Amino acid sequence: MTEPSDQFQRRRAKPLIREWRGEAAGSCHRYFLTSGERPGPWPERPEVRVEVAVVGAGLSGLTAAYHLRDREVAVLEAGPHPGGVCLTEDYEGIPYPAGSAYSYYPWNEAWAAWYRDLGLNVEGAVVEPPASALHYRGQWFADCYSAAGVRGLPFPPAVREGLARLAEDLAAWEEEWDPLGEEGFSRPELDRLTLADYLERERGLPPVATAFFAPYCASCLGALPHQVSAWAGLSFLMSEFSASARIIAFPEGNARLVAALVAALPRPPLLGQVVVELHPGRDRVRLLARGASGEALCVEAQAVILAGGKFAMQHLLPPESGWQGEDFRHFRYSSYVVAALLGPLEIQAPGYENWVMEEEAFSDFILSPRVAAAGTLRAMVLYAPQPFPTGRRQLLEQPAEAQARRLLAAVARRFPEAAAAVEEVRLYRFGHAQVVPYPGFLTLLRQEGRPRPVKGRLILAHSDLAGLPCVEAAILEGQRAARRAREVLSLGEGK
Repeated sequence: MTEPSDQFQRRRAKPLIREWRGEAAGSCHRYFLTSGERPGPWPERPEVRVEVAVVGAGLSGLTAAYHLRDREVAVLEAGPHPGGVCLTEDYEGIPYPAGSAYSYYPWNEAWAAWYRDLGLNVEGAVVEPPASALHYRGQWFADCYSAAGVRGLPFPPAVREGLARLAEDLAAWEEEWDPLGEEGFSRPELDRLTLADYLERERGLPPVATAFFAPYCASCLGALPHQVSAWAGLSFLMSEFSASARIIAFPEGNARLVAALVAALPRPPLLGQVVVELHPGRDRVRLLARGASGEALCVEAQAVILAGGKFAMQHLLPPESGWQGEDFRHFRYSSYVVAALLGPLEIQAPGYENWVMEEEAFSDFILSPRVAAAGTLRAMVLYAPQPFPTGRRQLLEQPAEAQARRLLAAVARRFPEAAAAVEEVRLYRFGHAQVVPYPGFLTLLRQEGRPRPVKGRLILAHSDLAGLPCVEAAILEGQRAARRAREVLSLGEGK
């Protein structure tokens, strides 16, 4: 008997709920959890010898490999696809982001040249205004993250004026504050406060203003305003309220950027390879990786870029690496669900990114395509950050069916016509989606310099080193790692 088609399944049981997708957590948990498997014996000799081995094919790892493409480089990735949280899928030929969706338009020539060299048409990907909109108590408020837009929000006049003054201050700070710069640490006193404390105690805004920023903080920073550093929250909001910043978004989201990076590499990443152990030596580093069936792969390199989150990379580092457990203990991560609701969805939303206030199940959504005629198939991509710091364990234990039903019920309460038209639900989960910049974390990274990014022939690279979970931080950390790898290689070549 043949399997029924997807279309038949959707007609038979509406909606069809797919099993979990997203990160391949099981492959890493297999070795890194306390009760996990031992790495096993090493092969007698390396099967792969390169100048640089990159562990992790997320944006930082791929960027590092891209900037080292004139060298012999091997990229090893535990999952079945490159890109980390930059995933994409399609529904009946309609692409949609299944993770990271957008970035900012290049703000200087160096960034513009970088995208141009990758063959990416950022001009064609600029998001038409309004980039943002707020859904609050049954109504839409377009352009909610702008000095003009906040004056139209349904809050008391004093709150609207307070938010407008905040927007003006952020625009002024933009001239002197570079959150991603390597030099200095402007306004360190803000890292001692939560964003909620800054808004309510320092600026005298009422709790409704903090609640206005709650979905944004949960989605972009991994935690709520009373949990994230004011420095981090304001640095992100500075980009939102900027008069000059523009968003770029491809139909596939940032997976388009991943595809361009992979295409530019001389050799594709080695997928399904979990690096489980490494041995740093005087002149070389050896890495042991295990495939899906446990088969061993030994890689030897003159330099190694560890481009994964510190939650995973710390398990690889032997005592002789020079780093200690204390160097990584202060890194904390949020967990995340992305849900694609698929079907001929009847919903009109004014923004590219649409924020939903006073909703626990999800924080925001985008539509693909953004505008469509009635009856057109679409993807409504929900972003559902899980409660920090308790969400990860619950996420691992929760069946896909339960998560899908919860999200469908939330959408039905607010957008009943869209919920009624959903034919299929695809869920993507990320247990360590992004680093959370809690108060004091950026001070540890930027003033105290913990952890040091290079030890011998080992180099750290990930957006978590910047303390800010954004695409631009991941790219910059990859570029910095590539420069550091060249320095390590040049030392060896000078012997």
